[in-house]
Amino acid sequence: APTDAQAATTTLVYGLLSDSRYAYRPRKLDDQLSAEIFRRYFESLDSDKLFFTAGDMTRFGAYRTQLDDAIKDQDLKPAFDIYNTYTKRVDERVAYARSLLAKPFDFSVKESWAFDREKASWATDTAALNEIWRKYVKNDALRLKIAGRTQDEIRTTLDKRYSTLSSRVHELRGDDVFENFMNAYATSIDPHTSYMSPRSAENFNMQMRLSLEGIGAVLQRQDDFVVIRTIVPGGPVSVGKVIKVGDRVAAVGQGDKGPMTDVVGWR
Repeated sequence: APTDAQAATTTLVYGLLSDSRYAYRPRKLDDQLSAEIFRRYFESLDSDKLFFTAGDMTRFGAYRTQLDDAIKDQDLKPAFDIYNTYTKRVDERVAYARSLLAKPFDFSVKESWAFDREKASWATDTAALNEIWRKYVKNDALRLKIAGRTQDEIRTTLDKRYSTLSSRVHELRGDDVFENFMNAYATSIDPHTSYMSPRSAENFNMQMRLSLEGIGAVLQRQDDFVVIRTIVPGGPVSVGKVIKVGDRVAAVGQGDKGPMTDVVGWR
């Protein structure tokens, strides 16, 4: 749910993006711009049209020309209504995808899967979306089968993959939702303009000041752990020769005697 601080921030963003002193190409926040924000927001959530249905788009259709008024009135309910429905749809799709793994697919049937769904239409209903996901999951299974995986390995790999998809969505916080919505607004004004949440701004400033020193390793997330995927030659990890590829990071600390902070499950 939106916070009072986020609601107040919409007014600040609106003021900056409407002022020629700050915006490179300020645009009037009207119904036309609202429709653009609406489109970009949905693209950021479901660009491949795998979660929302035509019924959802009809239900949210009124927001297409109301987001301008919502921003001016500090009303973030439309943005969060859309996102909360998106979370629900992801959970539904993941549950359906995992249920399909109970039986092996018949690859003797002649059918196809279109990878590029940018110009596809929204599924008319849940049944139509189920058919899209049946092919989606079948294609994933086929790719693993071609790679030499057994049926049990395919089932285990895909079940884990789809479960992770749902987990990632539920990890997002209100600030992430707000940032996403404000970015739909900002990029509608100018593709090189974006809104950063306090956390994103802090990370950006650290990078710009070069005040964050890396350990010299490429990290990858696996389940609830961050795993060392590769080590950069000449970096601190390479020189120290303590950490090796495949190690899982359970906690982090500063210096030799600094307190260790458990980071299992962190984003």
